[in-house]
Amino acid sequence: MNRVAEPMARLKSAELPLPIPGQRLGIDPDGTGYIHEPLHDEQFAPIREKIAKAGMSLEPPVQEFTGIDLPTWTFWLAKAVECGIAKVVSGKLPERIDGEPKRNFLFADPKPSPVDKLTAAIERQSALFERLLSKLGEK
Repeated sequence: MNRVAEPMARLKSAELPLPIPGQRLGIDPDGTGYIHEPLHDEQFAPIREKIAKAGMSLEPPVQEFTGIDLPTWTFWLAKAVECGIAKVVSGKLPERIDGEPKRNFLFADPKPSPVDKLTAAIERQSALFERLLSKLGEK
């Protein structure tokens, strides 16, 4: 709480019993990602009750995301651990990521699409035909 920019955060944190657990992000190798909210666990019932009395609600106990892009999730989870904003509490992250993770979520993917690749191939082929026809025309 000392790192939170909001000055009232430290005061508000005293209203809840400690420790307040963090959410857990996870990846299943079958292509499912999930967020687990530990405040639904029985050991954190006092915190959950105070949150409910304040008129706030919790996320569901588990949110699942099917069909995730495993390289992207693995890459960004590893970055979060590397930066110190997350830690591995169970299992381990792979040392090597199979596939190319998505790094840019605001703009179009820098990799060419299949249509772009096909267009480039047709343009190269057209240039070759032009050169071939010009060589044949010289003879």
